[in-house]
Amino acid sequence: MGWFSQLFSNEQIPPEISPGKNDPCWCGSGTKYKKCHLLKDKLYFKEHPISKKKTPKKNACGPVFG
Repeated sequence: MGWFSQLFSNEQIPPEISPGKNDPCWCGSGTKYKKCHLLKDKLYFKEHPISKKKTPKKNACGPVFG
């Protein structure tokens, strides 16, 4: 088992939308997010990028007259 997989060995996968730095951590430890999982999550999302769905561009209703 590699060092990276040991960080998340208990099957805790970070949420796609991370909390703010001073919010409680998503893992339920009771500590601030910046002291608990901030660096681990940055490494995780660097290795596992989120695939964003492409949303179609909205067309303008009509020409703009000034």
